[in-house]
Amino acid sequence: MKTIIIEDEDLTAEDLCLTLKRLEPNIQLCARLTSVREAIAYFRTAQPVDLIFSDIQLGDGESFDIFKTIPPKAPVVFCTAYNQYMMEAFQHFGLDYILKPFSDESIRKTLEKYHLLQQAFNSTALDMVHSVSNNNKITERTKKSLVVIHGDKIIPVQIADIALCYIEFDNVFVKTHTGKEYLINKTLEEMEYLLGDDFFRVNRQHILNRSAIAFANLGLSRKLILNLRVDHPAKISVSKEKYQVFIQWLEG
Repeated sequence: MKTIIIEDEDLTAEDLCLTLKRLEPNIQLCARLTSVREAIAYFRTAQPVDLIFSDIQLGDGESFDIFKTIPPKAPVVFCTAYNQYMMEAFQHFGLDYILKPFSDESIRKTLEKYHLLQQAFNSTALDMVHSVSNNNKITERTKKSLVVIHGDKIIPVQIADIALCYIEFDNVFVKTHTGKEYLINKTLEEMEYLLGDDFFRVNRQHILNRSAIAFANLGLSRKLILNLRVDHPAKISVSKEKYQVFIQWLEG
């Protein structure tokens, strides 16, 4: 497993490195980074890794600034002495949130969570490969659920239960008909393909389930303003360019 540690305290970084090697003998530390600036420069050219361990408060800012600039291509484990950043951490591909001083047990649980998630995705990928080889024309649209991380849980969300999918601060979320929201590690383009014909991308930020739409109002410049059956703070509109296609889709 290839890892990166983002930590500006030498003793903490060394302790974390030794703990990881003790618990995961095959682990490979690719880099230890000490600042926001150094990490951004590194991720611009770095090869992909499997897992990132990151402090939040660094000498030149917060590690969230790194991932806002360059979205991570691996899950992030945030290690910090403060608990007030937990919600924001899980909005930045956070796999886990460990309070300092960390213990062998807390790191072990994080590694177990990572391996469980990895097995879930590998199993899904393997099933797809087998299906393609047997049927020669199976796509991801045959999926009925989506695996998401929520706190310390790995949850299968039924695609039929998704009311909408949206972008916020460069992160992609799904919201269910009951109002639950989950951060997902996919682009909106990937979700547009995955969700299927019952969903429509009404604009650059939102994909909607047909059953989530209560009614639409015709606004200025022939824009449709949509009212949803689920509570959502953002005003969602359909551009006039998509008006006819949207109406046809809405009719089913």
